[in-house]
Amino acid sequence: MIICLCQVVSDRQVRALVAAGARTVTEVGRLCGAGTGCGGCRKQLARCIEQARSKSLDAQPACRACCERQLHGAEVTG
Repeated sequence: MIICLCQVVSDRQVRALVAAGARTVTEVGRLCGAGTGCGGCRKQLARCIEQARSKSLDAQPACRACCERQLHGAEVTG
């Protein structure tokens, strides 16, 4: 499904960018331009990013706590 009409960016592209490390609408915008035109898609982009991040964490339950600490900026030890 196309999320950003201005830059023709799909939800698949956004999920791929999240998998590659993008964490915010601004980061996704820098990488593919989504959300940088009229801005009408920014809320939908944020939802897509959050869903992709939560699915990524759910896919790796053994390291979920570690990943959550990294996402929130806490120092990870061990």
